[in-house]
Amino acid sequence: MKAWEIGARGDTESLRMVERAEPVAEPGEMLVRTIAAGLNYRDLMILRGHYGADLPENRIPLTDGVGAIEALGEGVEGFAVGERVVAANFVDWDPDSGFGYHIFNRDIGVTIDGWLAEKIMLPAKAAIKVADSVTDQTAATLAVVAGTVWHAMVDFGADGANDLSGKLVLAQGTGGVAIFALQLAKAMGADFAITSSSDDKLAKARELGADFTLNYRDSPDWAAALLEATGGRGADIVVDTIGFGEFAQTLEATGLEGRIGTLGALSGSPQDTADFSQGPLLGKNITIKGITSGHRGMFEKALRVVADKSVETVVDAAFDFTDARLAYEYLESGAHMGKVMVRVG
Repeated sequence: MKAWEIGARGDTESLRMVERAEPVAEPGEMLVRTIAAGLNYRDLMILRGHYGADLPENRIPLTDGVGAIEALGEGVEGFAVGERVVAANFVDWDPDSGFGYHIFNRDIGVTIDGWLAEKIMLPAKAAIKVADSVTDQTAATLAVVAGTVWHAMVDFGADGANDLSGKLVLAQGTGGVAIFALQLAKAMGADFAITSSSDDKLAKARELGADFTLNYRDSPDWAAALLEATGGRGADIVVDTIGFGEFAQTLEATGLEGRIGTLGALSGSPQDTADFSQGPLLGKNITIKGITSGHRGMFEKALRVVADKSVETVVDAAFDFTDARLAYEYLESGAHMGKVMVRVG
């Protein structure tokens, strides 16, 4: 079979396509024929050497994917050959285990092989069946964003409530996380605010249901613009993709007793020094939580809403398997809106 490996790392040129022996499902595993795989920003960070220490050059990348089961290893129950499956990226993080450093030991596409191969071996405990109503395109691009957004927006932001009616959710930018947050929030009854430097992307966001769209290039003080548009209310929940490098405006845009799930660092490094003072945090009684993706249960709940509400993820571009490097380069360009996908089988 054919597979892509990360190589020596440094940039997208390190990616290499190789021939490998077909994997065999060992006890507790399943052999899956890959249908399609999706890219996330962390996949670029892996190639640059900024995510995942001491990864072997033969690591198969990509955390997002969907495939059809071809064989089941000994002891695997509840699945059948031919069924489509996706997988939670942190194999050993489930609702009962709790968060801990142990979850990073088996992270699909990072510390264990990922989806960018014609066939993969998948730990059965990570696998989740895909409902017939969910398309391959949507299933292939969900693993990271679904768990992450559910964790930030619902589990933390709304105390797990399935109805977000009356809530105003904010996300910055129009990448995969922000656009999925928009789609999921609207499916769950919330109002939504989103930022971008592109009027075209903001127009597309309005087509997806965005209630407040803010061009931060035209209005550098976009937080003030949001407060003006909402009558001073501000956001109840923030899915923060900017990070602490430019966090002052995020605080300004957040309403009283708002909750900010911070997960990104589009303004710079995750280690950037915070640019805000304590005053707004205390004055508004705001709560901030760092978000490391989400566990299997969060992914399952998000997938259920996607299936029930017929949510179709926005895929900006889909590339053939042999052109996987071009998919990385397109993601790196920042021109995309939503997700970038690779068709495998």
